[in-house]
Amino acid sequence: MILRRITEHVKAQNWTAVALDFLIVVVGVFIGVQIGNWNASRQQHQIYEEAFDRTIVELQTNLESLESTRETVETSLPLVQQAIEDLRACRAGDEAHANVQAAFAPTGVLVSFALDTKALDQLINNDNFLPFQTPDTRKRLMALSTRLNTLQQKSMSMNERTAMTAKDVSHIVQPGPLVMEGPDQIVDALRQGVIGSPEMVRKSTLMAPLAQVCEDEALRNRFYAWEDEAYYHSVMAALAIERIRENLEAFGRPVKATGDVTEETQ
Repeated sequence: MILRRITEHVKAQNWTAVALDFLIVVVGVFIGVQIGNWNASRQQHQIYEEAFDRTIVELQTNLESLESTRETVETSLPLVQQAIEDLRACRAGDEAHANVQAAFAPTGVLVSFALDTKALDQLINNDNFLPFQTPDTRKRLMALSTRLNTLQQKSMSMNERTAMTAKDVSHIVQPGPLVMEGPDQIVDALRQGVIGSPEMVRKSTLMAPLAQVCEDEALRNRFYAWEDEAYYHSVMAALAIERIRENLEAFGRPVKATGDVTEETQ
């Protein structure tokens, strides 16, 4: 239609009409391009919002994991430290014997972090998301990624080092009788909040009197190594929890004291 009109106007040498026709074509193309760009930008922004929401959920999950680690340490650390004190003092008697045996359950599982940053790293590494991130938001996201990834790597390195340096204690500690009848009972116990460990299958039993056990360097070092890990993970978890909570609040997703997240938009 437009092309035919332009042709007719050219033949009639109506240059004003030709100019107007060309202007209409240019404006129409420009508007079409702008609408296309606007739709593409809106779709990309929606994709970003969905990615941001996944990151928030991931941060909330990491927060719960870190709080769980601290709770585990708070529950188990007194048991292990009591056993250490009994061994250091080379105490005898049923109470000291029970204290040492009680420390086998927590020390049978290395304290570690289970952090996930896939959604966070994708949010940072996708250049298409840059227009939707303020400098402050991007700075916070990158700082969180660095902190959480560093914590995970150091936790794994510490666990590997502890496992490699641990010495055999089978000469004084042996598996005892079955604690639970089968896997179903273990599942029920875990659901009730019992901390999982090899002790749920067979409880470790001292095979020597405490007077001999307290002189055993391998067992003492096993308890000391676990204590070091517990302190490190508890302190680092506390600092990470503060940072995550602070950033969730900055993102408009503050966490309540109960662990629930308020329903606010970014």
